[in-house]
Amino acid sequence: MSGERGLDHPLRPAAEADLDRLIPHIERLSGLWSHWRGVVLVRDVAYPFSGQKHGWCGISLREDVLLDATLRWRTMIHEGLHSVSGAFSPGRPDPMSRRWEEAIVEQMQRLLRQRVLRAAGVEMDDEVFLSADNEHGYNLFIRALEAHRRRQGAEIEAFYLGLLRADAAGRAGMLVAATRALRVQRWQELL
Repeated sequence: MSGERGLDHPLRPAAEADLDRLIPHIERLSGLWSHWRGVVLVRDVAYPFSGQKHGWCGISLREDVLLDATLRWRTMIHEGLHSVSGAFSPGRPDPMSRRWEEAIVEQMQRLLRQRVLRAAGVEMDDEVFLSADNEHGYNLFIRALEAHRRRQGAEIEAFYLGLLRADAAGRAGMLVAATRALRVQRWQELL
């Protein structure tokens, strides 16, 4: 772990305590059990991700993310949702599956964020999260999922909880139409 302090970082105990507060609420709201093992690794700013749930069920969080309350909470909830995801793979999923996983978890984070935070005793106005929401790298995939959801006439939270709960095979079938919607969106952006 060159350039990182991981397990002995001074921010680690508070990060683990915060995730301990969040996970029961994520489990309750999703109806899924978390696979998180209670271990947080704090990474330095060179780490390529804000947060990452590992296949061994630990979670890495970047130091600068932990120091910014807005990024801290949204990233912890996001990674906590990966820990309950029925399709999260401990191996290296194909890039498209990984992108869909990120989009589903990110949208669920947005949908559940205020309820999770309130239940954990954290008061933050949702407005502070909008900039990060609007600039998120998986918004194109979220838009494709939303187009598919609207065509189905599905209620938003039920739709994303269904995707979050599905195993990899079940999710793949559910995403065929969303993949088509993504292709159409990409073509429209090129025109």
